Amino acid sequence: MTTTIQFLDAVKERLGITSDYALAKQLGFPLSTMSNYRTGRRIIDDDAALEVALALNVNPLAIIAAANIERAKTPKQRERWSGVMEKFSASFNSLLLGRGPHVRLF
Repeated sequence: MTTTIQFLDAVKERLGITSDYALAKQLGFPLSTMSNYRTGRRIIDDDAALEVALALNVNPLAIIAAANIERAKTPKQRERWSGVMEKFSASFNSLLLGRGPHVRLF
């Protein structure tokens, strides 16, 4: 499973950003929100997932699904979102490995 932090780190790498401050500024997030993501006090919401997806050039549903897996309160919820995530994980893995087409909704 890909986590919020892994997606944020992927954006940093893709954009050549080294600090969370610069990443927050680039994505339009308050620095306190970025800090909450890093410490696990908060999971990205759908709007933040869209910003991250645009930066990574991937389908936003992959990031929304990953966030919902992290946020799930029951095994059944986690399982449902995991099924959605499996459909989109190939796109993100291709991004990390630097190959393959990138799925994009826009």
